[in-house]
Amino acid sequence: MACPPVETAPHHGDILADRIEKALAGRADLPSIAFTGTGGTITGRTGDELRAAIWMQVDRLQSWMRGGTRVLVLAFPAGETFVTLFLGCLMAGITAVPVALPRRGSRSGQFRHIVTDCGAAAVLCAPESRATITAALRGADAGGTDPGGGAPQIPVVAWPPDGAALPSLPDIDRADAEKMRPAIIQYTSGSTRWPKGVRIMPWNVVENCALVMRAWGMNETAHFVNWLPHYHDMGLMGGILYPLLCGGQSVQMSPFEVIRRPAAWLETISAAGATFSGGPAFMFADCLIRIRDDEIAGLDLSRWRRAFCGAEPVPAGLLDRFHARFAATGLRRDAVFACYGLAEATLFAAGVPQESAGAAISDQPVTPCHLTDETRAHLRIVDPAGTGVLAEGETGEICLSGPWIADGYLGGTDETAASFQAPAPGAPDPVWLRTGDLGHVTGNTLHVVGRLKDVLICNGRKISAAELEWLAAGIDPALNPLAAAAFAPDMTSSGLAVLAIEPRLGCRLAPDTAALARRIARAVAGEWGIRLTDVVFVPRGRLPRTSSGKIRRAAVARAWRETRSSIQGEVVEVA
Repeated sequence: MACPPVETAPHHGDILADRIEKALAGRADLPSIAFTGTGGTITGRTGDELRAAIWMQVDRLQSWMRGGTRVLVLAFPAGETFVTLFLGCLMAGITAVPVALPRRGSRSGQFRHIVTDCGAAAVLCAPESRATITAALRGADAGGTDPGGGAPQIPVVAWPPDGAALPSLPDIDRADAEKMRPAIIQYTSGSTRWPKGVRIMPWNVVENCALVMRAWGMNETAHFVNWLPHYHDMGLMGGILYPLLCGGQSVQMSPFEVIRRPAAWLETISAAGATFSGGPAFMFADCLIRIRDDEIAGLDLSRWRRAFCGAEPVPAGLLDRFHARFAATGLRRDAVFACYGLAEATLFAAGVPQESAGAAISDQPVTPCHLTDETRAHLRIVDPAGTGVLAEGETGEICLSGPWIADGYLGGTDETAASFQAPAPGAPDPVWLRTGDLGHVTGNTLHVVGRLKDVLICNGRKISAAELEWLAAGIDPALNPLAAAAFAPDMTSSGLAVLAIEPRLGCRLAPDTAALARRIARAVAGEWGIRLTDVVFVPRGRLPRTSSGKIRRAAVARAWRETRSSIQGEVVEVA
């Protein structure tokens, strides 16, 4: 049974729980979700079985958390425990905060920041993770300062408790308990600073899922394969929640399994007869490089109708090459497409397949996202200076509207006002979400070209750092545009830039890196007049990344300005 259409009546806190219940009832005796395990094993659950597991979690949570709703940090590996506990929180009215498990080193600082920032009553984790998480909350940040100002005194609870005594929690003020709380606090990747908590309300999830259903033709026949991390919006919403809410089914894989062996992703799609699956551009690129011909031979991808590629800019031509490589498996060209979204819009904002898609002909370095009439109506390109909506083809800040736009940032009144309540002169809606992304619209396509904060200045003109990175990578096919950072050498420079860039997986740079650096510098100067002072050829995987794998340009720039030696790589000064 498909998820019923979204009502226009006033929303309430139970709307998401109601939709989950209806979706589970619609698949009572049918497969609802499955989890891959070691050795290729798959554990499946019907709607009734999944519902029983969810309500077991609800009972445990409610018997522990008497006296009101609370915020819980969920720090689990991918798998059934996380899914049932997460859905149990939604059903019980408890705000869920999914996070990546902390690792030794700099990531623990971000973990402590999230736990402190969201006001968590407790951190729930698998028993084997409790010691690591406790140490992360107490330890010092390897990267420097701890934004939380010290180790928060927050219980770390091994879950399920299995009879163990649970820590007592302080009573909640009744007036506070009755306030409308977010269903989920989704933290941004933190590519430029500490991650920000986005307040996702129950109706945001329902409305955005309905938007995807209309845009992609997603219904009860949808069969998903999800390998994306459950602590980011693309995996949490698009891979776990939306397949359930639309009345479909899903297979959940470990991200580490797919990162280690990309063929496992396509093999699971083939074996399941999946119709929906996707991921970032780097995985589509890895499939081209790391999947052998003999691994392709037995694949059947003919039922894969929605191969969506997002979360980062999609290189021009990548999806054409992906289709060409796997066309013999039955994969259709019109199944493969680029999409765009962000946590502040719950997940999805633009990008649909084109029924008559062929090889794209464009001089743009990035694959555009196609728009429907509905997604176009909720999108504007505005002058970042605030002068108004820009004409077609002009590059400006992407602004979005709609009932799926989140409630704002957690505790950030000023940031919420600046980003979520921005007026768009000439637009029918009073306020719009300022995404911080740069782009332009041409016809029915959206071209996302970079981040507003990641710009270089030359002769008064603003150039996206991403555009410079893509141009540079085009000079040599061994260079990876998705693992690069272009930035000004200091805070006051105009017309100057430094480029740090890694090679693609399995590629080696030419021995004469000085000649390569000069070629890059000439191309950049010829395009924009920017003079590259230095090019840093960095070994693969050495540039700092967010938990979602995006390059932290600001961190790279800061490291360069403080001490060049902190960036590991070969520095080539360009004369």
